[in-house]
Amino acid sequence: MGKKIIACLLAAFMLCGSVSALAAPPKLESPSACLMDAETGQLLYELDAQTERPMASITKTMTALLIMENGDLNASTVASAGAINSVELDSTRVGFEAGEQLTIDELMYCMLVYSANDAANILACYLDGSVPAFVDRMNAKAAELGCTHTHFVNPNGLDTEGHYSCAEDMARITRAANQYPEFAKYSGTVYYELPADNVISAGWQIWTKVNMIKKDDPTYDARVYAAKTGWTTNAHNTFVACGKSEQGDFVVSVLGCAVKNGIFTDTTALFNYGEQAYQKLTVTVDDYKKAAKKAAKKAGCKIDTDALADFTLRLPTGMDADDLEYTCEAAETGAQLAVTIAEDSRKEYAAVTNMDGTQPLLRVPLPLKNAEPAGSSAGSAQGSADTQSGTAGLVHSAVTIVIVVIGAVALMFVLPFLLGLYRRIRRRRRK
Repeated sequence: MGKKIIACLLAAFMLCGSVSALAAPPKLESPSACLMDAETGQLLYELDAQTERPMASITKTMTALLIMENGDLNASTVASAGAINSVELDSTRVGFEAGEQLTIDELMYCMLVYSANDAANILACYLDGSVPAFVDRMNAKAAELGCTHTHFVNPNGLDTEGHYSCAEDMARITRAANQYPEFAKYSGTVYYELPADNVISAGWQIWTKVNMIKKDDPTYDARVYAAKTGWTTNAHNTFVACGKSEQGDFVVSVLGCAVKNGIFTDTTALFNYGEQAYQKLTVTVDDYKKAAKKAAKKAGCKIDTDALADFTLRLPTGMDADDLEYTCEAAETGAQLAVTIAEDSRKEYAAVTNMDGTQPLLRVPLPLKNAEPAGSSAGSAQGSADTQSGTAGLVHSAVTIVIVVIGAVALMFVLPFLLGLYRRIRRRRRK
């Protein structure tokens, strides 16, 4: 009987220390890659995703974003000699002529379907009057999106010193472009025929370079609905794609791939990985309210707990809300809750994501209560409150340590007593 009790205790300890089976990381041809949740922007997997590399024609994703955000897709423009002549003759281009009257809509098709560099330059001049002015806008937008490893020199992606990005930043830019339905309309098109204008007659045909949206191609993946390829001598093959599945939408970016179709097989592998390795988890208010209140108090904020709401994120299969921790951060709107992986779960998380878990998975806005402006008397009062809170915390920690020590000492005496009592009962039964 005693041996059975000990065996059960050991089994319980082993069960508590076990971890869930982890999905095998994807095998990729690309040296840099990023998988992102299209809805929330949560990073799900990365491989050297902050390494700065030339990104070739996926640059046009940013160009498209700015046109969709600030331009008029139904408007027209005239191709200028400056926009056309600044494009290398041996690069991908439609061959527009100076003075040619074009619609913004057809230029977007030319840029995102055929990857025409002259179309990208004409669009840049349409919006800002010159390529340099448009490039300034590109870099400002990159900073606004939180891109910290990106610098644009042109709107088309041709190799130029100082023109670079990284897989994580390109995923952010693609996710932003994907907020506009027109991005899928253009970049998800296989074939387009240019309308007649004042220079050409109707019938000029262009075809996509994205093989994986062609149904008769071996790399075809029905989940992909928007994508852009890139290639230059220095950048090798680059790619961004948006994919839809039952588990939700994903964004993939891959850079520096030396294998011709590797960008497509890598994208499929990353989509598969996102579906298999992750589950969507709704974190209820009851799951995090206490932790949020504590984090806000530590940051000097009072939150309205009645106004908190559930939020959803993705976690590796087998992990749940107990694997999360929270900190309160200042934000322009007041405060936000940074949701990260708890320290004792980070090793398991890193094995799945290739990330250390210290970066926030999500930032959730916090509803504040009785917010006071900075520098008010409440601020000095809060300093006193923080001091009192810190003292109370020390006292609480000391009490906890004392209780643990007393419990351990008591256990040293109680356990032998119980074992001795158990042996005496067994002897009496044998008699």
